[in-house]
Amino acid sequence: MATRNRTLEFRKHRDAVKSVRAPLSSSASSPVIEMVTTSLLPSNRSSYAPLSTQEHAPSTSRDAFTVGLPPSWVDDSEEIATNIQRARVRISELTKAHAKALMPSFGDGKEDQRHIETLTQEITSLLRKSEVRLKRLSAAAGSSEDSNVRKNVQRSHATDLQNLSMDLRRKQSAYLKHLQQQQEGYDGVDLEMNFNGSKFVSHNDEFSDVGFSEEQMTKLKRSEQFSEEREREIEQVVKSVHELAQIMKDLSVLVIDQGTIVDRIDYNIQSVSTSVEEGLKQLQKVLFSLMLLLTCIETLLSLYDCKLEHLSWNCLAVV
Repeated sequence: MATRNRTLEFRKHRDAVKSVRAPLSSSASSPVIEMVTTSLLPSNRSSYAPLSTQEHAPSTSRDAFTVGLPPSWVDDSEEIATNIQRARVRISELTKAHAKALMPSFGDGKEDQRHIETLTQEITSLLRKSEVRLKRLSAAAGSSEDSNVRKNVQRSHATDLQNLSMDLRRKQSAYLKHLQQQQEGYDGVDLEMNFNGSKFVSHNDEFSDVGFSEEQMTKLKRSEQFSEEREREIEQVVKSVHELAQIMKDLSVLVIDQGTIVDRIDYNIQSVSTSVEEGLKQLQKVLFSLMLLLTCIETLLSLYDCKLEHLSWNCLAVV
């Protein structure tokens, strides 16, 4: 029996069918991919029907089903979550870099300072990007249910970002305080001035010129260089603190909104509790009315039984 290998053609048509997208109904807004589970081979095995690779209307077959794609704002939410995780890792590295930079060392500390600046800029950039993505979440369109879910996700990310910003700001403020303390210590360093007789020159017995030794000049220059480096570090830290303050200010709006929603939820819970208590009172009234009704029914049944018994005795007496 002669056979033909249709594997390559089958794969080509299968890939083409996978790429075909059919629109949802009028109530949905996200795209879907329609997949058909019917057999690729017809019932008549003597011939092969070609598969169409053109787009078509949604299939009405009972074997067809659709797979919905997530809304576009889900990508923004995942990007924000990734940035938050990366920012946490960088903040941990920044804490270690701060501790290393504050330790006394024989080097000039420029490499540590560059590492700190790089980490600070990267963290600030991640927070800025997350803030932009967060604003895009509020501007996304969708149904009311989708909007509620999106707002909840937005408030959750806003709280995480604000906590990260506050943590970073505290660490930067502590580092700035230590830098200022070190700068004050070096400004008041004792140069141990040992006057050299050859450097002392008398002029009219009224004024004297005091010269510094080479060691003292070296210490003085080193102190000046250290002070300049610390000043640059302090300026950089102050700048990052100001940027974090602005980020926290922008995020506080969403957090305040979240607090308003929580207050509204508390109010709704209290309203529901009041309604339940009122409903319980009404239910008790209904139960009391039912008890009265049952009592009346029992009384009527008793009277009816008595009347039947009286009639039966009368009938027997007549007989």
